[in-house]
Amino acid sequence: MIMKAPSSDWCDQFEQYVVEDESDNDLDDEQDFSEYLWMENEEEFDKIELQRLEEEELMKERIDAMLEDELETQLCEWQKARNDKLNAALSSLSVTSRNTLAVNSLLNPSADEFIARSRLFIDLGT
Repeated sequence: MIMKAPSSDWCDQFEQYVVEDESDNDLDDEQDFSEYLWMENEEEFDKIELQRLEEEELMKERIDAMLEDELETQLCEWQKARNDKLNAALSSLSVTSRNTLAVNSLLNPSADEFIARSRLFIDLGT
């Protein structure tokens, strides 16, 4: 396709000239149908394509199962580590009897028991 060179007149810029070469006519005789060759064996193509899709789905399922197993393993390891920390903390705690606490205490053992009261309910002697 050859276009006319633009001129100062804007109307001339829209004109197009098409020149046909004799060599272009030779290509029209032999058209390329290579992209349509799969239609020749359409059933086989469909079978291969379905097999490929099934394999992709199977791979996806296996990857999902593998990821799920990985997460389950990590969760078990995390729970085990947490339980080990809790067991270590619990084993460091000691239980002492009240008598031992009372002997070592600086509080008055003869004092009345402390009962917390709200200010609204305190009897002011009336």
